Amino acid sequence: MIPTPHSDLMVGQGTHPGETGKNNEDRFAVSAYYGEGGEQVTLAVIADGIGGNQAGEVASDLAVKTITRSVGKSSGTDYAAILDQAISQTAAAVVGAAKARPDLRGMGTTCVAALLAGRRLYTAYVGDSRAYLARRGGIIQTTVDHTFVQEAIEHGLLTPEQARNHPHRHVVRRHLGSDPAVRADFRLRLSETEPPEHSMRNQGVLLDPGSRLMLCSDGLSDLVEPDEILRILDHNDPQSAVDELILLARKRGGHDNITVIVLQV
Repeated sequence: MIPTPHSDLMVGQGTHPGETGKNNEDRFAVSAYYGEGGEQVTLAVIADGIGGNQAGEVASDLAVKTITRSVGKSSGTDYAAILDQAISQTAAAVVGAAKARPDLRGMGTTCVAALLAGRRLYTAYVGDSRAYLARRGGIIQTTVDHTFVQEAIEHGLLTPEQARNHPHRHVVRRHLGSDPAVRADFRLRLSETEPPEHSMRNQGVLLDPGSRLMLCSDGLSDLVEPDEILRILDHNDPQSAVDELILLARKRGGHDNITVIVLQV
């Protein structure tokens, strides 16, 4: 990859610690490159730290930097494999850092990464940080949360409505830091009903002009509904949309760190 200072996409990005006085353990980055195929490549990453006492922010910072560095040093045009390698390296790095320092024991982080090569979209994620795709008049959460309540929904034990306010809705079942061999999830949902194997085949989907991709930490998705996200995206440029989404989450209590990235084709 050859770094370039400007993406060919419209980009908005921002973060806020929230309204409870807690430390901001979210980290994010947007980077642009020229790929080997001559297309312009944009990488966006959000990581939400777990562990507290500054350990969470160490894990999320390490995750964003490791993924960005790994993608930047990569070659070839198999972008799903590039993301897979980047997140595998990051999983090992977070576990290694936690073992090396007693004060970092137990730290971890969620992660969602999106790579747009030209107009083709690739995603990889671990945890409950999300990606939403707005296009053709609608919006869909393309990622699948790695949480207790999501597993309960998939097994028919909870409805999505029951899960929304469940006391264990923030119990993350998969994150970077728990296991050096943890793998990223490559399901990229374009339909609420498609089977997992179909979602895997959506990697590299060609996006229409005007399509918008939003990445966020759960400080946003806990408090703002998809139809509200779509309305704000429809009526704003990416940076204004980011600012309005963060402000809306803050007005509703801002009980967690809030981080948002919007990319528009």
